Amino acid sequence: MRRRGFALLAVLWTLAAVSAAVGGALAVLKDGERATRNRVLLARGRWAAEACLEIAAARWAGERWSDTASIDLGRGTRCAWRASDPTARINLNTAERDVLERLFAGAGTAALVGIGPAGATAAGAWMSAEAAGALVDSIVSRRRDAEFLSPEQLRDVADVPDALLALLTTQGPGTVNAKVAPPAVLAALPGMGQGAVDLLARRRAGGRPIESLDELAAALSPVGRAAMLAEWPALSRVLGFGAPQLVLEATGWVEGGPPRLRAEIELVAVPLPSRLAPIRRWVR
Repeated sequence: MRRRGFALLAVLWTLAAVSAAVGGALAVLKDGERATRNRVLLARGRWAAEACLEIAAARWAGERWSDTASIDLGRGTRCAWRASDPTARINLNTAERDVLERLFAGAGTAALVGIGPAGATAAGAWMSAEAAGALVDSIVSRRRDAEFLSPEQLRDVADVPDALLALLTTQGPGTVNAKVAPPAVLAALPGMGQGAVDLLARRRAGGRPIESLDELAAALSPVGRAAMLAEWPALSRVLGFGAPQLVLEATGWVEGGPPRLRAEIELVAVPLPSRLAPIRRWVR
């Protein structure tokens, strides 16, 4: 009887071991299937994002340029893209310190942006001149060692509101596009008085944007023109009237797939009359 008991236990242990091995193999198989499915979904998402970039380039060439909420590419695959002009904002890595100081502490900045941040001064500035100077000192010191990778990194040195971060960028050549930049950005540039800022805004709203710095100066009052001419060399280096670069962000995904499997591609391109010339790209 004892031998039979040992034999039965041996059989049971063998069955348990086999069951555990089979269960482990099935778990590995399921993990492998899941990983394979995720790779397929991510590959389809990347293909979709690439397709959106091609669509955007074709629309630019065909002068039918516009962002799109979503494009159905078939079989549950979709993509979306949006374009932005980095020169609509001030480059945190290249801007002169006086430009940054005027942006942070310029009287009326909050009113120009249209948002009154918590802690804004009575004059409507984001911060006092002393606080702005200290912040700019920190920015200049930090970027000597390494460039900012995004405006959000500014929060490492100060508590900066989102509305102010939205006026900054780390992309582009460092110029400002007068045709798209918001009033708060334009007001921070040297020689740009309130009259020049208002004139640019009115002409843009009326569908007749100013096309050059000479045209802008000629349309100003004598006082405004004199102030601009006094800063002409510095202003002409940073103020442009077109987009030297565009940033395209494309996202591709498969409907029903996990959000983490959405593929993102960011493309920096130079807008030429008949095509977009890519100069940098990142795949995430």
